[in-house]
Amino acid sequence: MHSEPPSAVDPAAQPGRGWRRAALASHLVLAPASAVVIVLIAFSGGGPWLVAATVAVAVALHLAVVLAARHPDVGFGLASAAMLALVLLPMPGWSPSLLPSAGCFLLVLWRQAELGARLRRLLALAVGLLGVLLAELVAVSRSSEIEPTWMRVTEGALLAGAVVGVWLAAIAATRRRQRAASAQAARIEEARRAERAGIRGDLHDVIAHSLTVMIARAEAAALATVDPGAEAELLEIAESGRDALDGLRAMLAVLDADPGATPELPLSLEALPTMVAAASTSLHTVELVEEGERGPLSLRAELALVRLVQEAITNALRHVQPPLAVLVRLRWEPHRVLVVVQDDGGSGPRRARGSGSGLSGVRERVLAADGTFEVTEEGGWRLEAMLPVREKR
Repeated sequence: MHSEPPSAVDPAAQPGRGWRRAALASHLVLAPASAVVIVLIAFSGGGPWLVAATVAVAVALHLAVVLAARHPDVGFGLASAAMLALVLLPMPGWSPSLLPSAGCFLLVLWRQAELGARLRRLLALAVGLLGVLLAELVAVSRSSEIEPTWMRVTEGALLAGAVVGVWLAAIAATRRRQRAASAQAARIEEARRAERAGIRGDLHDVIAHSLTVMIARAEAAALATVDPGAEAELLEIAESGRDALDGLRAMLAVLDADPGATPELPLSLEALPTMVAAASTSLHTVELVEEGERGPLSLRAELALVRLVQEAITNALRHVQPPLAVLVRLRWEPHRVLVVVQDDGGSGPRRARGSGSGLSGVRERVLAADGTFEVTEEGGWRLEAMLPVREKR
């Protein structure tokens, strides 16, 4: 079922630039040409009423073009009525195609085929073809001379071809516009998904890391205190932090992240020492060791490196029981940098809830930066990545 659009055109369905130009041309070119034809009708013996009727028809056709811009149904109805009046004007041998303003009907037909639902499009085509047939039948009945049949058939075929051609062209233009609109909508949706992926990555990488560090610090403080009440409070804080982390992960699940999106955040290698120091507690030893001379990294590679270290520390604090030692090692070579984050296994694994989407995101970032990524278990977890270094200039 196709719903019938209202006569008043929605702003999104306003006529295109091409149609507006054609409408302007119809007024500037066809109206003066029709004026010349009407003068010839007057000089050839047409009575005042016939001249007046022809003028009224021409004016109605041009008015129909104006109305069709915002009210296609009204414009098409007026143009059809004007063409019917033009066909019925009592002039021997008269054909509506002799009046240039009759071309306005094709413009209005285009507008109706462009906007109408399927049934209305077919109805508009039928009206146009019936008008051609009626015009030829009336012309034949009024002809005072014997004319070859092929002349009328040829004229009718040309007029019908013009009607069908304009109708098909309008539908083709509408489909092209719809395809372009669909492609634009797809691009907008892709950008929206990428933005949501960025939000998802930001929340996980930043907030989840901070919450995990907070939980680790609360647990360390609970084990170090001698006050049973304070210990209980700190453990409650740690549990609340874990609940908040679970809530965050549940919220992230509703964000339709695109794995190919690699949002670039303002984190750099300079943030690593601070990140490592913030994760260290009395029960968590996190150490950064850097070897070799730093080389320039692409923004994507630098972001991947920092996120890898951040996620590896976060996972170690969440999944391993303290006391725990984590070593972050960067080894710089002329054309690449090796990043290794390894924990010692602590006092055993900790059961932690979560989807594990952080490591998946890190892997995607590293691969997008033309690097390699590997996760192994050697007493503890070892995350290793190799990222390309740019040539120095």
